[in-house]
Formats: sequence, C-alpha cells, structure tokens
Amino acid sequence: MQVQTLRAIVALLLTLVVMLYFYTNREKDYYSKSAEPAIAQILTDISSWEKQKILIHLAPEAKHTITDEQLDELLKLYRSFGRFQSIQELNFSRTVSAFSLAGEKRINYSGLAKFDAGSISLNITLIERGGFFLVYNFALAKAKQE
Repeated sequence: MQVQTLRAIVALLLTLVVMLYFYTNREKDYYSKSAEPAIAQILTDISSWEKQKILIHLAPEAKHTITDEQLDELLKLYRSFGRFQSIQELNFSRTVSAFSLAGEKRINYSGLAKFDAGSISLNITLIERGGFFLVYNFALAKAKQE
C-alpha cells in the first residue's frame, strides 16, 4: 500500500511540474509581446531620473514602501547610468509566474540593458492593471565586465 501511495504522489507531482512548465511557457510567449516593449518604454521614461517620471510608473504598493529619502538616494545612484539606450537581454522568470498563480499576477524579467554608462544589470517586476504595466519592483546595477 505504501509503494502504491508513493507512486501516486510522484506521478501527481510530475504531472504538476509538467503543467507548470507549459503554463509558464505560455505566459512567457504572451508577455513577450506586451511586457517586453513596456519595459523598454518604462526604462526610456524613467531614465531622465526625475522623481515624478518614476512615480508615474510605480504601482501603489511600491509607492507605499519607499520613502522620499530612499527614492532620492536611488535616483542619485541611478543618474550615473545616464539615459537608457536599448535592451540587450531579457529573461522571463518562470518561478515568479508560477508563484503568481496563488495571488496577484506578477511578471518578472532580469537581464542586461544598455545605458550611456554601458551595460547595466536589470531586474524588474511588473503588475498589469487596466491594460498597463506598473513597476512593482526594480533594481539596476553596473554589469560586471569579463
């Protein structure tokens, strides 16, 4: 009886993993047409590094978690990157997509973007609301040159 139960559990888990893979693959394809261009537009808009331009793109949850002082420090840091030029590489996070099944839909990408200062490592989480993408979280850092 225990071996049969274990087999059933393993079969169920494998089925779940396969289903999650196909679900996240579909999500990746769907968002490549809408979220990826939105990321480029958001980066173009915010790379003036003006507080108001960033606030327009932030989700309400993000606005409530960051203080004005923290935002000023981030702007001071990010200003040295200069203006956004292009996206070099974007990688869709299947993990975030899978975890979004249990709550509000979040889309996460990481990768490299070209700014005036060179390649910048990017991590951005978006929420889709009312047909628009809002920034839930983002981080930029100088990419290591090899």
